[in-house]
Amino acid sequence: MTDRPRTQSDAFARAKERGRHLAATILSDPDMLTGEAFAHRLGLTVSDLRDLKQAHAVLILPGSSPREIRYPVWQIDATRQPFPVLPALFDALGDSGWTIYRFLMQSHPELAGQTALEALRDGRDALVVQLAHSIAEGTFA
Repeated sequence: MTDRPRTQSDAFARAKERGRHLAATILSDPDMLTGEAFAHRLGLTVSDLRDLKQAHAVLILPGSSPREIRYPVWQIDATRQPFPVLPALFDALGDSGWTIYRFLMQSHPELAGQTALEALRDGRDALVVQLAHSIAEGTFA
């Protein structure tokens, strides 16, 4: 016998729980830093980091509480700064850090199967931003 949800609200509750579990798994990865650790990595103060956050110049992944907020270390490029295209990605895709995260982690046919993060690491910033706008507009590349 399968363990199927009996109602639509049961299905939504189970989906939310799977989402919470996945988010907790992602946030517990060693590449996810606290604000203090991320600021230190950039040579900034936590106050400076707040300014970057407000400018959408860093990717922040919220958890279920403010103490669980994490900053992916992989958003730091070869110059030891956050990818300069992050504000453009937020502009195209909205204010959700999780949306930006998903966009960066997914492989995209328009990038020859690369993830957007891999394309950024290869210096293909303009193409990544163009793809984000295409996805947001529903036109796709």
